[in-house]
Amino acid sequence: MTKTEELVQAEIDISIDPGFGSFKSVWVSPEGLRVVVIPSVVGVGQTDLGLLSLGELGRRRRKAIPDRVAYDGVSYLVGENVARFTRSVQRMDFLRLSDGPELRALLYAALYRLLGDEGEHRVNAMVGLPVEVLADREQAKATLRALRSWVIGEHQFTVNDAAVTLSVNDIRLMAQPAGAFFAWGLNDQGKWIRGKSNLKAPVAVCDVGFNTLDLFVVEGGEPVARFTGGDTAGMRRAAELLTASVRGEHGIELSLHEADALMRQRQPRLYTSQGEANVRPLAVQAQDTAAAGVVTFIERRWGNGKQFAHLLFTGGGAAALEKRLLQQYPHGVVLPDAVTANAVGLARYAARVFK
Repeated sequence: MTKTEELVQAEIDISIDPGFGSFKSVWVSPEGLRVVVIPSVVGVGQTDLGLLSLGELGRRRRKAIPDRVAYDGVSYLVGENVARFTRSVQRMDFLRLSDGPELRALLYAALYRLLGDEGEHRVNAMVGLPVEVLADREQAKATLRALRSWVIGEHQFTVNDAAVTLSVNDIRLMAQPAGAFFAWGLNDQGKWIRGKSNLKAPVAVCDVGFNTLDLFVVEGGEPVARFTGGDTAGMRRAAELLTASVRGEHGIELSLHEADALMRQRQPRLYTSQGEANVRPLAVQAQDTAAAGVVTFIERRWGNGKQFAHLLFTGGGAAALEKRLLQQYPHGVVLPDAVTANAVGLARYAARVFK
């Protein structure tokens, strides 16, 4: 049997975490975890600048350029530095999680980076969605129907002119913070490694994303409705505050993703007509305000959180607000690689469930 024939026959179980800040996908491959993280930025444009250049003047290491994703006769720029080439699309509604050109372009870019273009892969996908979406039974069913209508089946597309063919056999939905619980409790083979007592004990997960804030509590293998809920109070609020402050002080318009990237820099600086500006005070103010909103939401549901045997923080927002969150909840733990913890856990669960 040739290598290509082996790839055709292989069935791959992956996770998909279509976050508003970054799109994550993970595969527990025979060689170990493969993790893909792509900024959730999509635009219409091209990366070919012809012969435009400055030659050797000021040349540094080249910045990453977006992926060029094409399907059904249309093409998009996806991922890193899209704003250098075109205006990005900024959809923040939950319908964006079920269909649309942005979601398709991000999915294809992620699958290309995860699996490559060799062979015809057969995929099963565990998709993580916000608590708010899955808690509403009708919305959850509608989202699953919409996803199944176009995700299941054969896909042909190109990424950076490389042709990819794959088929999706099955998809299932799971709450994004459940992925953090699995990342904490399962190994790469999908086996529980925390002991029976921790499977029975109440474990709380706070997932601070870009556009979502999810609280998820598990006890005895089941979600606890009283302590579970969601809101759109993630790092987007901080990005909105920073864009407003930068607009007011410097007259510069930033996209939400540009503002978010600026906040994550150690020394955030911005070039303006008045020279280089230090925007760190504005970024700190925005983060403090966002953190206050996050803590207020948590306190309404959980109080001091001491009723939980384990309190886990996950998501890109948890990594950015770690000091502020742990000051309020010193018994909490920010999971390692908090940005990808949900996707990693869902991939471990996929390895368990699809088999």
